[in-house]
Amino acid sequence: MSRTQRLSFLAIAVLIAIVAVVVLTTAGGDDEQEAANTSAQPAATPTQTTAPDETPTETPEPTPTPKPQPPLVTRGEVTKLRFEQGDTVKFRVRVDVADHVHVHGYDLMKDVEPGKTITFSFPADITGIFEIELEDRGEEIAQLRVDP
Repeated sequence: MSRTQRLSFLAIAVLIAIVAVVVLTTAGGDDEQEAANTSAQPAATPTQTTAPDETPTETPEPTPTPKPQPPLVTRGEVTKLRFEQGDTVKFRVRVDVADHVHVHGYDLMKDVEPGKTITFSFPADITGIFEIELEDRGEEIAQLRVDP
């Protein structure tokens, strides 16, 4: 490695360190202030709002954030699915034709109707790379990879 390359790497490392220090100091500077403010304020409770002519109504609780959906597999491209051994493999399939979805290696098959969504969920206990296809058409729609 030449002297110029070493100096370039050193300059990049110094620049990264400076950026990290700036980010950490600006992002974490208000923690103590926020902790002091939250400990001084009472816990939030549902409030009631009333208009002069109305009866009290309770403020609704915020709706919880929905869990993310498993990946959706469709026709037209091969979707790459990757899991670790011991995980639960979960994915959805929606296609525009009636067929059977076959997960090779795991030998799982489900019927799918046009425009309908089906869900697969099974333990990732076999490692390797497996084709997921529309069986009657012989069309690969996804590739399942399970790493050890």
